Amino acid sequence: MAERLVSEPVTAVPGTHNASSMASGEPGVPMAFVWRGREYRVSRVLSSDKTLRPCRNGSGESYVDKHLHTVETESGEIMTLYRKRTGSASDSWILYTTRMTKARAPIRIAVLVSGGGSNLQALIDAAERDREAARYEIALVVADREGTGAVERAGRHGIPTALALPPAGMPRPQAREAVSNEVLRLARQADVEALVLAGFLTIFSGELIDAFSGRIVNIHPALLPKFGGKGMWGHHVHEAVLAAGESESGCTVHLVDAGCDTGPVLLQKRVPVLPGDTADSLAARVLLAEHRAIVEGVNALHDLLRAERPAD
Repeated sequence: MAERLVSEPVTAVPGTHNASSMASGEPGVPMAFVWRGREYRVSRVLSSDKTLRPCRNGSGESYVDKHLHTVETESGEIMTLYRKRTGSASDSWILYTTRMTKARAPIRIAVLVSGGGSNLQALIDAAERDREAARYEIALVVADREGTGAVERAGRHGIPTALALPPAGMPRPQAREAVSNEVLRLARQADVEALVLAGFLTIFSGELIDAFSGRIVNIHPALLPKFGGKGMWGHHVHEAVLAAGESESGCTVHLVDAGCDTGPVLLQKRVPVLPGDTADSLAARVLLAEHRAIVEGVNALHDLLRAERPAD
């Protein structure tokens, strides 16, 4: 990842200054500090260096201008800090540059939608709340039908959108493969690493599944393996849960394979089924859980994918 110039003050957490730096006669770099309202904790000091400046009296001698410390944080950033030297006891520490390690760099995702896009909105909101810590970047939103609220949501946030429409009159199996092939083309064109199905109703087939194996997640409005498979979408799921007399329901984020709702589960959120529930009231409760689960699920996918790559 590219190094970014910051040059902003940080607030050292009292009592955390590095003793080994101080023992060598250098300012003790803080092992915990606050920048832009967020606390960062140092996992290791990678290097220390000095910059020199000439003496102002023209003697030709040089003096230390900055003690630079490059550190790795527990959250995966590589940061260079130095102590501002003005002669004051209140001299502050400056965050000079920062970059993410490969192990923590955000993944580029395409979000696939068919409806209103409240789960897409949950992903957008979470990423915008803390851009520095976000583990994903929404590079593209793809819909399999026209006029969706999800596409409108993406547009309001400046996210590129595209359509992958089934050809008119084509039998369903061939139409699914055509949509899948178009999604694959769009994903490659946008250079995305993973696909997130956020209420996407087309069942994938063809080359796409192998091309993105282990890199597609879906959110399903039930506790899989119960109430999954063909026909189990939207209100059909919640009606089936109520008809079965279940005491709880919820949602599942799972990896997508060649089956329908059959891939490995990443996480689940549970909600109670309450007396007097209708499919609509249960759906509303499950949807709130989905908004949390989809963000956690994409973060979990990030950690899976980045664990396969060595850190810097």
